[in-house]
Amino acid sequence: MRSYRFLWVVAALLLTMTLLVACASEGSGDIEAPTAPGQAVTGTDGQVSSTEEQPTEAGLTEITSAPEPQTFPSEEATTPEETQGFENENAATTVIDVPMETEDEESFVAETDTEALTESETGESETREVSTMPVETLNIEERYFIFRIWNFTDRSLSTFKSIVDSVAEDGFNAIKVHIPWHRVETTTGVYDYEIFDQMVDYVVYEKGMKVAISLDLTRRKGDTVLSEEDIMRDPSGNLCMGGSETGDRLQISFNSENAISKAVAFYRDAVAHYHKRYGEEVLFYLPAFSQYAETEYWCAGEYDYSENAVNAFRAYLQETYGTVDALNTALSASYTSFDEVVPPAAMAGDGLGQLWYSFRHASLKSAIDRLAAAQDEVAENTKFAIQVGCVYDTASVLRGTFGIADLAENADVVWIDDGPMMNHHFSMDYIRSVLPASVELAQEIDGPHQNGATPERYLEQGLVCFERGCTYVSAANWGINNDYRAYRHVWQEIANTWLGDETPALVQPDENTPILEISLRELFQRRNAERYIGLYQRATENGSFVYLKVVDDLTTHAPTSASVMYAFPGDFSAEQGVKNWYYASCKRGKLTNMTFDAANGRWQGEGDFNLIMNGAMHPDNADTALVFKAPTGGEITCEFSLSMASGEGDGVNFYILHNGEEIKIGDARNDGILITYDAPADGTITLTVAEGDEIAFVINKNKTTAYDSTGISVIVEYK
Repeated sequence: MRSYRFLWVVAALLLTMTLLVACASEGSGDIEAPTAPGQAVTGTDGQVSSTEEQPTEAGLTEITSAPEPQTFPSEEATTPEETQGFENENAATTVIDVPMETEDEESFVAETDTEALTESETGESETREVSTMPVETLNIEERYFIFRIWNFTDRSLSTFKSIVDSVAEDGFNAIKVHIPWHRVETTTGVYDYEIFDQMVDYVVYEKGMKVAISLDLTRRKGDTVLSEEDIMRDPSGNLCMGGSETGDRLQISFNSENAISKAVAFYRDAVAHYHKRYGEEVLFYLPAFSQYAETEYWCAGEYDYSENAVNAFRAYLQETYGTVDALNTALSASYTSFDEVVPPAAMAGDGLGQLWYSFRHASLKSAIDRLAAAQDEVAENTKFAIQVGCVYDTASVLRGTFGIADLAENADVVWIDDGPMMNHHFSMDYIRSVLPASVELAQEIDGPHQNGATPERYLEQGLVCFERGCTYVSAANWGINNDYRAYRHVWQEIANTWLGDETPALVQPDENTPILEISLRELFQRRNAERYIGLYQRATENGSFVYLKVVDDLTTHAPTSASVMYAFPGDFSAEQGVKNWYYASCKRGKLTNMTFDAANGRWQGEGDFNLIMNGAMHPDNADTALVFKAPTGGEITCEFSLSMASGEGDGVNFYILHNGEEIKIGDARNDGILITYDAPADGTITLTVAEGDEIAFVINKNKTTAYDSTGISVIVEYK
């Protein structure tokens, strides 16, 4: 078996709250494309849901009794180049778990939030284990290296042919042809496939290559097939509109029966047309909903808040709880009717947020299942594919893809669009673990210059994904230009390694395969898989397979009593005190409230680099503190997870203050934990608090401020 050394480099998370722009940037060159989503970790706009009652407290109290938190040498801050961001799901090579009484250091099975999932918190429905037994070994007889060609606007047949000719010379053996609904059906019920037939004819009959059909179900603003009532909207009522080229592509609402029925009718007709014309030359059919041509909600914002969706959500709550009293008990709310319920922000992590996520999941799954059934009606025994950006990162909340196993119940192919800097070993083992062996796996190599990735990193992605079980790997968002030509050695090596008669052995599970249990509820609360990736790295040896036993305690569970929980970055806000979180500088024990920088979507302290972003912090000469103020007395658990964005600096020191007094964290030295790129940390502490107590999670610059961006997630829960 060929072994590939991989780099655990954490990509940059944009400091602005328009983090998703990187996701939406367009391709260049001869191929118009939306940059493949699912690569950049994304955040919210930092705004507070209108349903949230705002706290009236003025802010943090001054701490005067704190000891000097650290005695590190003081230096002038140097500009931290890596403060352009932090990507949470990428962890460093060596993991240090802070020793806690609640964690079994001999086991690779995570026992954090899953232990606390009592019946009162999760409801009476049975927990669905996405995987109930170790995965099977794979035997892949045929692999495909696919080049995706976009058709958002008119493209001449000669240009299309030249692209196919070029990529065929470099080893690609299949083409994914993009067919937009809005170009085929401009008048209701009238379908014109002529230009796309000519393209597929060339691929199949003249080049002898296989073809995949991607059916794009977005519409264009101003068309006559659908009305604006059929389109998703954001919380402010704006249409879900954007994407490549003209920027006026619209995503249909999964809760509009008119939109879904017309989309299904087109999809059924298109599949029947191409199945009759090309038969087994078509590898699979793939319906896409979002502006990124993926089978999910568009992750460039929060959707869907259209009238159709809001009404459907209220009906969902009524069906789930039966009475308003039952809903009020579950949420500690005081609604007098279901019609009073306003959907929360997509990133909301409380009980209503979990219900909103579950509803969005169910709506997406319903649309997918209807398309799968339509395909089966007209082309039995053909392959039905779905494509998603990612299934465990921050933007997965927006995409609605945490419950991928449930979404893919009727899929034959599942496509994941990971960025080049992500941990592809973890990603492939994850998706392989949660899906049956009969489901074929696919990965996409996104266009050039993603987060500064080198050609070698793209090469590694292709090789690793095939090695760990992909039947299909594709390149998307590449123009036939200088960038493409600079990567020709990448395409050729991938093709030569995995498309020949003799291929390397696949990474397979065996009797010694370690098992790591993952809670979808915890992924939802944390908004990233950072903790699990750390445990994964500790479990795997020389790239060996790790079985990820994913427990779906999220999409099928409705809270029956209020679970009092607070989570960062899920609760990140542009206002102090929302969800009891405060953002502060800390100097000699004194906490000073930061000011929100709306232009950059982050909190700014007294130093230039005293910063708190959505999921990351950066210290200056003063320390940076994320502060939780207890709304009531009781016993709480605080789970934390930290890792560095870069290995260039000297790390940061992490410590916790309870009302100004530094508390001991596990077996760490009294002055906190040193966090470096190679030594992330996570742990749990239990505290007894009184109303108004302040728990500050603080990072100190160590010796310098250079390269000190630190990803952090904290979950505070009352026991």
